[in-house]
Amino acid sequence: MTKQNNLFLATLDALHKSGVFEDIILIGSWCHHFYRIYFSNAPEIPVVRTMDIDFLIPNPAKIRKDINIPKILRTLDFIPTHSYTTGYTKYVHPELLFDFLSKKETS
Repeated sequence: MTKQNNLFLATLDALHKSGVFEDIILIGSWCHHFYRIYFSNAPEIPVVRTMDIDFLIPNPAKIRKDINIPKILRTLDFIPTHSYTTGYTKYVHPELLFDFLSKKETS
């Protein structure tokens, strides 16, 4: 297993233990990792993944727990980077990037 995969799984494990997966969901190309496992390495599921791990946060957020995600990510050596013009923060590690995306819910 690669360093990138190990870091990915360690990060998911830390976030899972915090309980945050009750309120956010993994999206994007890293889902393929789990699809390939579940669907017995089906050839139509791409192996290629981006360096960024994307999580979807509903907007308005419905997070029910007080979870310090930046602190969790710092323990795994992710460094926050801020764009002051957009208000966007991502978490950077030499192996991976973490993005939290938001989508406005519609009724």
